[in-house]
Amino acid sequence: MNLTVLQVFYAVFSGVIEGFAIANEFIPYGSPFLALFCLAPLYIALYKSKSYKESFVIFFIQVLTVHLISSYWLANFHGFAAFTLGASAAGTAFQGGLMGVLAYALPANFDRNHELKERSGTDCYLPFKRMLWFSAIWVLFEYEKSVGAMGYPWGTLSMAAYSWKLFTQIADVTGVYGISFIYAVFSSLFAEGINLISSGAQQKAIENYRQALCFTVALFTLSGVYGIFQYLLPRIPEKYFNAVLVQQNVDPWESGDKESIEISKKLTLQGIDSFLNEGKETDLVVWSEGVLAKNFPGARYFYSRFPEDESLSDFIRSKQVPFLIGGATKVNHRKRQFANSAILFDREGTYSGFYSKIQLVPFAEKIPYYDNPIMHALMTNLVGFNSTFTSGFQYVLFKVPLKSYMSDLPPLNTGHKVFETIELDSSGLSNADKTNKYINGAAQNPDTFISFTTPICFEDAFPNICRNLYTMGSEVFLNITNDSWSKTRSSEIQHFIVASYLATEFRTTLVRCANSGYTVVLDPAGKILADLPLFEEGSLAYSIPIYERKATIYSRCGDWFVIFLLLSVIAFNTYVLCGIWIPYFIESRKANRRIINIEPEEDKVPHATEAKSTAIEAKKKAVKTTRSAVKKTPAKKPAVKTTEKKASATRAKAKPVEKDVKKTRTKKETKSAEKAKVSKTKK
Repeated sequence: MNLTVLQVFYAVFSGVIEGFAIANEFIPYGSPFLALFCLAPLYIALYKSKSYKESFVIFFIQVLTVHLISSYWLANFHGFAAFTLGASAAGTAFQGGLMGVLAYALPANFDRNHELKERSGTDCYLPFKRMLWFSAIWVLFEYEKSVGAMGYPWGTLSMAAYSWKLFTQIADVTGVYGISFIYAVFSSLFAEGINLISSGAQQKAIENYRQALCFTVALFTLSGVYGIFQYLLPRIPEKYFNAVLVQQNVDPWESGDKESIEISKKLTLQGIDSFLNEGKETDLVVWSEGVLAKNFPGARYFYSRFPEDESLSDFIRSKQVPFLIGGATKVNHRKRQFANSAILFDREGTYSGFYSKIQLVPFAEKIPYYDNPIMHALMTNLVGFNSTFTSGFQYVLFKVPLKSYMSDLPPLNTGHKVFETIELDSSGLSNADKTNKYINGAAQNPDTFISFTTPICFEDAFPNICRNLYTMGSEVFLNITNDSWSKTRSSEIQHFIVASYLATEFRTTLVRCANSGYTVVLDPAGKILADLPLFEEGSLAYSIPIYERKATIYSRCGDWFVIFLLLSVIAFNTYVLCGIWIPYFIESRKANRRIINIEPEEDKVPHATEAKSTAIEAKKKAVKTTRSAVKKTPAKKPAVKTTEKKASATRAKAKPVEKDVKKTRTKKETKSAEKAKVSKTKK
């Protein structure tokens, strides 16, 4: 491995640029401009690599740099920095290294004339091949590290692209990976331009680069035009949902749930009073993740008496409003399995059920192989991490009534069959049940309730989880989270940016209720409708607009774009492997046949030689026949001379052919003798 200092510099430099392109303490919402160029140094380093090892190291360094710069706040997770930051950094960097190995499949396939083709421009598709290959590999890396039980969808190009919303609207078609793809293509184009200038390429190579430039411009133009259409498209809400979002700005891990509950009660009263001043009634009060420390369902008795001055149940009953509060549940008493949950209370303060978090934070909420006695002892005795959560077991759709619409007449055009028969009985009277459908509607009035789902914490960064919640009939995503432990603004904003793409991907309303921020309401285009400042106590009383559910390409097809790229990469690698191994296999088969079919020296000459010898024999016979005819026929002297001349000419022609036959036999006999010796030696 001949890894140069320059290549290492390229990898680190690329990581630094991408790290600062993502939301940080200096650039609060990130820099899409930096994101356009951040992968260019990595691109140059990749195509300067000479081996798979070099490519692995380059990608490992780049990904590690990005992770440490953009996710440094993981070190603040309750003293477990070695696992939350260290383990996640090592794991993510290793994943990047593996993708680096895959990325080298194209450079490894370049022949010796690659540089000549590049400078001369004889291969007009060479820039496209490299750009598309690199971009596809990068998108596959982002996808691979963002899904599954160990998924961590931070440190991506789509996070850096947030501020340029016109180019992020394609998320409802391709998901966030389409956004990352077009930014990776631009970085690749920029890197190709640098290589073109430094290599002194010919005019034809410059023309090829112009084609790649036109392709990239067209890609951004199409994305921008589509983004303008979606961003400026007027959307009319079908109904409104009056919710009070409480931001306590207290970490319950440090203060305990009593202080958190008291602060939340105070802020709830402020929010409800705000609605009353506007002449509105509150439909739901939301408290953030982890407010209640005791485990439900057993804790329902505890909170009917706690806090002592006014219990939680009594407080909810006095307000006559349903509450959604983050807490814990014991899902298996015997195995002592606990879940991070969103718990629903009815307007009387009665425990009604819960949804448990399915996608747990690796090395924070869930330790891999924690059930193993060795790992359990290590984490308990050495690290002090003595418990983990269990993943949720079901997807849950919550429904609560909307007080503002309870008096509305039911729509008669919902719940009916497309083809229906209205008939009278034999006495000429109507069917009361069927008639009632044409008076009070055939289904529950959809305007009188709200259906919502509650992705918990960083589940709002996993579209595969939220896609299942959306298909249940969710009209709004209501996320509860607690990022107060991070103690950094960049952490709060990064989480918000990742979550914000849910609104665009599914063209639905997104509501976030966070412990210390970022509490916010987004519309289907990703526009911020209302929010609260970071790291401040507050309550947001807002009439949340609910729009008509319209299935997007992404909600129907999921990550089809990633699957397309994956199949393309597999097809290319299959082509490369076939190009390498099939010729090798054919040559080895031929070599085996040559060794097996060695003939002894006395064997016959091949068919071609036999044909030549047959022709020579025929000419000899012709000569003999001519001679005998000359002897028998008393011809004139001139005629004899003429015949003799012809015979001599025939003999002259036959002699070279005989010599050729002898040479062919001698060469064949020599080769067969040598092969026989080789075979004897091998034996």
